[in-house]
Amino acid sequence: MTYRGQKGISFPFVLDDKSQLFNLYQVGASYGNIPPTYIIVDTTGIVRYRINDTFDKVEEMKGKIRELLGQ
Repeated sequence: MTYRGQKGISFPFVLDDKSQLFNLYQVGASYGNIPPTYIIVDTTGIVRYRINDTFDKVEEMKGKIRELLGQ
C-alpha cells in the first residue's frame, strides 16, 4: 500500500523532482527552511497555509483544507 493509501489521503500532492515548485514557493535550505514543507495553494496561486520541517502533518493538513473550503 502507498503512503497516501495508508494515511487516507485523497487530496492531491506533488513530488517536485525538478525543483520547480521549490523555487516558486521558496522551499529548501537555500531559502532558510528544511523540507518537508507542506503548502496549500488556492486556485489563484495564493499560499493559504505553510508549515516547514515537520513530518506527518496529514491530519493537520486535512483539517486546514476543510477549514479553507468552508470559507
